[in-house]
Amino acid sequence: MAINVSFNGATLLKPGAYSKTNIDLSGGFALGPVGLIAIFGESTRGRSGAEEVDVSKNVFRANQITDVRNKYGSGPLVDAMNFLFAPASDGAIPGGAQAVYVYKTNSSLRASLALDNAYGTIRSLEYGIGGNTITYKASATSEVAPSIASSAAFDESAVAAGTLIIRQNGAASVSQAVAGGYVSNAAFAAAVAGWSVPGVTFVVGGITGASTLSISMAADPLANQNGFGRSMELSGTSLASMSIAAGLVSSSVEAAMTVTIKQTRDLLQEQDTLGGNIVLKAGYDGVSSSASVEVSATQVILTAGAAIATFEKSAYSTLLQLVNAMNLTAGWKIALGSTLYNSLPCSVLDEVTVSAKSSDAALIKPARIKKDSQEVADMMANSSIVDITSQSSVGLMDAALEVALSSGALGATSTAAMTAALSAFEQIRVNSVVPLFSRDSSADILDSLTDATSSYTIAGIHQAVKTHCQLMSTTKNRSERQGYISLKASFASSLDTAALLADARMQLSIQDTKNNDSQGALKWFQPWSSSCLLAGARAGSPVGTPLTFKYMNCSGIRHTAQAMSTPEEDIVIDFNPNAQYEQAISGGLTFMENPQSGGIRIVVDNTTYQKDSNWVYNRGNVLYAADVLAFDFRNQLENIFVGQKNNIQASEVKSVAASILATFLAQGITVSTPEAKNGYKKLDVTISGNVINITAIVVLVEGIDFILSDITITRVQSAA
Repeated sequence: MAINVSFNGATLLKPGAYSKTNIDLSGGFALGPVGLIAIFGESTRGRSGAEEVDVSKNVFRANQITDVRNKYGSGPLVDAMNFLFAPASDGAIPGGAQAVYVYKTNSSLRASLALDNAYGTIRSLEYGIGGNTITYKASATSEVAPSIASSAAFDESAVAAGTLIIRQNGAASVSQAVAGGYVSNAAFAAAVAGWSVPGVTFVVGGITGASTLSISMAADPLANQNGFGRSMELSGTSLASMSIAAGLVSSSVEAAMTVTIKQTRDLLQEQDTLGGNIVLKAGYDGVSSSASVEVSATQVILTAGAAIATFEKSAYSTLLQLVNAMNLTAGWKIALGSTLYNSLPCSVLDEVTVSAKSSDAALIKPARIKKDSQEVADMMANSSIVDITSQSSVGLMDAALEVALSSGALGATSTAAMTAALSAFEQIRVNSVVPLFSRDSSADILDSLTDATSSYTIAGIHQAVKTHCQLMSTTKNRSERQGYISLKASFASSLDTAALLADARMQLSIQDTKNNDSQGALKWFQPWSSSCLLAGARAGSPVGTPLTFKYMNCSGIRHTAQAMSTPEEDIVIDFNPNAQYEQAISGGLTFMENPQSGGIRIVVDNTTYQKDSNWVYNRGNVLYAADVLAFDFRNQLENIFVGQKNNIQASEVKSVAASILATFLAQGITVSTPEAKNGYKKLDVTISGNVINITAIVVLVEGIDFILSDITITRVQSAA
């Protein structure tokens, strides 16, 4: 065996100098992503979350609010974006959410229109009632059927005896005997009238001794449906004496359709003239008495008697390649209608079967295949207003008067949709979850804020979010998050709800806020808006910043259990934050107040935890800091060490862990004390087999809640 050496995973035989590069990961760790919020709720437009291909891709940032409006129209999902991205008017909160993941709960229906003759269904791209303002119209350009007339007047008495052969659309020919030597126009006209060629009309004009003759195929009122162009091939010994040219006669005007689609609400219009283009021409002049071209979804088949040649569309990149291959088939002559079609894919052809037999030695091509269906598909694919489903693969739609699409609907939100939203968020790393609901569906229905068939309860939503946050914060799921929930009910009911929740990961907002909606109108919003402000402020401030006494971006607050449609002058305030604050704080509510100095601020960064005075579980900011620290610490260590050999030293792991902990100190997540100058006061690492054990005691940041001053007041005393 040759001398070799193993180095860096390779066996080296050739002498030389080799190297590997090691990266020192003992410092320079950036804090992982924070400020990630997931919301679920309703909107007037947009597909439901269940129809999204990947909810993790349905994420928006502060510079994409226009995209949100374009997709979702209006409603809570759109209004929430302003609250989340611009939540505060406080210098301590420099921004808002970093990214918002969106799940739409109501299953909006798209407006649609079933086209005649089962051609397909036009659907609004917009979900919801807005699609009902779309109109559709199709105006026909009728086919001018194949027709030919004598090139000059002729003497009917000089018509030679013989035959007239007419082959329609390449099908079997019809042969008609022609008597010669008509003595008068009347005799010629009578004889022509007696000719029997199905689907063909003969018209004689002129006076005795000088006649004209026109031969035409009967009009086809459904020519738009064919997917091929009609033709009439003339031959026979009598044609020349009647001044009629032999050969192929095709339609002078092919059937076409001008389609107009309007979104009347937005004054948008799309219009195009579709169809009528002959793409592929084919003819067969071989020994077989019949021939045809068949276009299927995957193949083009040339049939001449028992001889069959099959061409797979997928084998050819362009129509020109396909035509060149088919022209190698004996007896066949294939051509494209224009060089413009050379590079088109084979898929553009209408899926038809067309006769292609020709009796002409010049290989006339009577099979004339179109791309009508593809032109319809292209228009619909490029439309910004509609699309089409279940479209026919042949021809054009029928003509139609202008008609509006219908059946677009807001769509209902069900309890199952809430469950689906939270299940989808299980696959996404977020810090906060905000449901955009504050009442039962029965109350929202009365205010026309949800579909009449919606079915959800706010208690069910609260419990689902609570369970979700607890589940995601377990040791196995490793994705800690907080829930920002809300309730529009009486103050007593709000206290009862918080007592039932009693969870450190839940913050319950109870006040309506006054703010601008997505259309710029100033209006009152249910307490879910307060939850959005709270979650957005948390996301936009340095980790660990208490929201206590932070000013929010809204122009009014109120607490009432009354309907949103209640006139302002009839509103009865049920909770006064200036008088009932102790009940609210001890009851686990998060609420705002109007201080005399102006503005609207959060009174205390309160969670619904009520078991004891736990300094982490009672304050949303401290729990958030603890969550970020736990997630980031283990995530950094996992990325560095999991999958490595266990020949690393405990001291190396400790050095890396210390560097990560130093990042938390620099970010203000931990605090330096005399006993813990680096934000921690104990860090032990041991390695046992394939397990690294790390023990750390960190000093977590808190917020200042109270200032206690002990002032002694004395009297002025003077000595004599």
